[in-house]
Amino acid sequence: MFQRLLLLVVALGLVGCSTAPTPPSAAPLPAASAVVLGDGRTPDLPAIHAEQERRRAALAAPPYLVLRPGLDARLDAAQRAAAESPQVQAATRLTTGDPLLAEVMAVGAASAGDIPPALADRCPPGTCVRVVIYGYSDNTTLTVLLDAQNQVLDVQSLVAAQPEIPRELADLATQIAISSPVTAAALGLTPTEAMALDYASATKTTMIGTPCERSRHLCVSPVFAWGTQALWVIVDLTDLRLVGASTWTEQGQLSQRRDVSEASLEDAALAPLCETPQLLEHQGWRASYLLTSSDGLELRDVTFQGRPVVQSIKVVDWHVGYAAGSDGRRVGFSDTVGCPVFSSAAIIPYTLPTLTTNEDGSLQLGMTFRSPNWPQACNYQYTMRATFMPDGTLSAEVGSDGRGCGIDGVYHPVLRIAPPAGGSLRLDDGTQATPITQEGFATWPVGDSRSFVIGGVRLAPLWGDAQHAYLYWSRPNPAEGQGDLPSIGTCCNLDHQQGPEQFIAAPEAINSEAVIWYVPSITNAERERCWADMVLKDGVLRPQIWPCHSGVRLTAVGE
Repeated sequence: MFQRLLLLVVALGLVGCSTAPTPPSAAPLPAASAVVLGDGRTPDLPAIHAEQERRRAALAAPPYLVLRPGLDARLDAAQRAAAESPQVQAATRLTTGDPLLAEVMAVGAASAGDIPPALADRCPPGTCVRVVIYGYSDNTTLTVLLDAQNQVLDVQSLVAAQPEIPRELADLATQIAISSPVTAAALGLTPTEAMALDYASATKTTMIGTPCERSRHLCVSPVFAWGTQALWVIVDLTDLRLVGASTWTEQGQLSQRRDVSEASLEDAALAPLCETPQLLEHQGWRASYLLTSSDGLELRDVTFQGRPVVQSIKVVDWHVGYAAGSDGRRVGFSDTVGCPVFSSAAIIPYTLPTLTTNEDGSLQLGMTFRSPNWPQACNYQYTMRATFMPDGTLSAEVGSDGRGCGIDGVYHPVLRIAPPAGGSLRLDDGTQATPITQEGFATWPVGDSRSFVIGGVRLAPLWGDAQHAYLYWSRPNPAEGQGDLPSIGTCCNLDHQQGPEQFIAAPEAINSEAVIWYVPSITNAERERCWADMVLKDGVLRPQIWPCHSGVRLTAVGE
């Protein structure tokens, strides 16, 4: 038994090794991508009983919400003020007055990226608090902004949106996973918490064709690595049970499994980027940028020679889905990238933003976000690049450097672009520009040369590695991304249901201002695209990247 456990520890990459081991013959794996159904029962665990009691107690006494424990006096007062506010109480009750299960998921100082522009004057740096509340019954996220006196300034509600979860719930999900007989049967031995990949346990997931998808519950996925495969265990935190689906996905061959040895980033170096927009000026360009809580690096208020180019560009989510058998089931993650200070973003910055002047006179702003153990399997690295050209062209691209949890992954980054206001929104096909008067969406094939025109700016795809893209156009709304957005949509859909469609469910008229959502679809390929591995160079194993990317280009046009 000791030798078997030792083999599993090695397979998980918790210690260095030269090649990924194969499982012992005594514990054969299911075929790669096979689905193993569980019993869906709530396990009999002390931690589950404690969580159930905590929820019952919260529903029995004011403010009828599950509050975050262990906060300091200021943050605790803020979460209670938010929970007691009429807006939150109305959103977490039936019309009969009966309370619905809701939980405070995060409380922290509101960073600049969390504050809608209209409220910036009322929230000087360090004064306001942001409280994120999740409604289990209707899968809704409430984001509450309070001032220094704990007066509610704003409440934003998003249906079918899920926030990042606190560490306590991530740990609970791991306990549910390791206690399940399904997990033990699939692994061939009784698992422990040390065997689960730490990053994955807190990452929201769904599985197409399972109760997590149908019921819109809050689900996360502890992942267990074994050899070149990964076992996914989908845990429903709404019902506190294994959802009834575990699956193996093929990860591809890895030259080495080891912990990344680079030192972790200092919060002190990143904190200013999370609190105060940084100014950029270069050959007629002027822009600001800041690190949001979970929407990555946001580019704001960009002008060229005094002329507006774009109000905001950011990536609000990375949806990553994997095939899990021939029956249509899919698993995956909804990744967020953002500030590690007062944030629960799953993937945090690996570097500070870089500014590079190129030989053609352009300036490139870039930032890299990385999972702690990248490029090991089930770890990710994402990039954001903005290039300011001397002719007034701005390009913004997002990229994935893998490695991911499977060799059949599909990436859907969700980009939100707010062009300048002015004039009407038009769709230009190269021969004529047709006015767009109502919200809507379309699927564009790769290479489509159409573009949007509004506010004196043309916006067109930079296709890169995308196979196709989903385009949505909507009216600006403070709750739809003017501040930091929780995860929207689901990780694993292969159609236009990537999140922005909820903002155009009842199409409204578009006048002189619009938001464009660009969601490219990029399929990974082992050692070709959206991939990374360790290779030997000059006697040292170093990461080698096969990147993938896509984005948009904005250019000035006459109105």
